[in-house]
Amino acid sequence: MPQPFDAIRPDPRLNRTLWQWLALGALSLLVFPSARGFDAWLGWLPFWAVIAPLSALLIVHRHVLMTAWRGILVPAPRRRRQRETGGQARSPRSSRAARRQSPRAA
Repeated sequence: MPQPFDAIRPDPRLNRTLWQWLALGALSLLVFPSARGFDAWLGWLPFWAVIAPLSALLIVHRHVLMTAWRGILVPAPRRRRQRETGGQARSPRSSRAARRQSPRAA
């Protein structure tokens, strides 16, 4: 049986590791200008320093993000106004029947 979205919790060790990787990567890009370049073995270094841990965090927390976006994108259903307590209007047939039964005024 699948678990509801609220019951799914990411592994705290993985979560902490990804946040640390993201923080250290962003800090290294700010401090070391050579980290903003390209390496023959690793490719574009800002990808591995910032984009990869950020995308991994988005995947790990996808259920929370989907629930949050659903609340923003899907409008809440409109509530209908409650009717006044005056009751329903009479139909033409019931008013004719009431006129027939009432005594006629001269």
